[in-house]
Amino acid sequence: MNKTSTAIVTVIAVVALVISGFAYSRSGGMQGTATGDSLARILNTKVMKVCYAVWPPAVIKDATTGKLSGHDIDAMELMAKNAGVNIEYHETTFGDMVAAIQSGQCDIGTSLFVNGQRSAVVAFSTPVLYSGLSGLVRKGDTRFKSVADINQKGVKVATATGEAGDIFAKANLMNAQITPIDVESSDLSRFLLEVTSGRADIGIADANTIRLFAAAHPETVDAFATNPFDASPDGYPMRLGDNSLIIFVNNSLLTMQVNGTWSAFEKKYDAHWLHEVKQYEIK
Repeated sequence: MNKTSTAIVTVIAVVALVISGFAYSRSGGMQGTATGDSLARILNTKVMKVCYAVWPPAVIKDATTGKLSGHDIDAMELMAKNAGVNIEYHETTFGDMVAAIQSGQCDIGTSLFVNGQRSAVVAFSTPVLYSGLSGLVRKGDTRFKSVADINQKGVKVATATGEAGDIFAKANLMNAQITPIDVESSDLSRFLLEVTSGRADIGIADANTIRLFAAAHPETVDAFATNPFDASPDGYPMRLGDNSLIIFVNNSLLTMQVNGTWSAFEKKYDAHWLHEVKQYEIK
């Protein structure tokens, strides 16, 4: 290689180093970015950004004060306490939580149903609970005893945009007429008023939401109270590749589940979820 070629290569190398250093500085270095190490940034800034969607009893929002509670909130607060950081909460809906996680608006989200589509764009913690779907109908309507009964022409189905029932309906109820309703985070069950008003024959959502709505509205019935369908795991979403934070959250959840803390949180809020039963023996 002659002197001119050597000089050109050297200049290119220096320029590349300057550009990469500038990019590193703009991204915050090891403090973490939307594609970097969030746990490092959290520990450095002492702030963990949490997206939430109201979903009693996992996430409860006081209508008057705005104060948050629920077993997911208690778990997040405990993780933050153990890490020595504070929480900055951001209200989202089930329809836009994933985008908020991807963009870096939040580091982690509260309970979200795990499925293949979501798992392609965000990572999930180990499951914190399992839940199926159910359907709300008006009292006296006995047409729906299976999913096949719903998937019929002329059947009007109401869902909450982005919620698990909405995703299931769009993928499996090709013959029915599906009406997704945009709802606020603090009023997930509002779409079920489509059923009480007669604009929809059945509303589909997670079994717990249906159970609570039916209990508060005696003119309706939980059609699948004893046989929920499409059971799915529920976990905390984080960015793909955010391995340090994922490990921290998974180890925190494992500790809570083994020492009984998670069960105590659920009992505190009278939660009734499906769980994988584990036994620990000395051998």
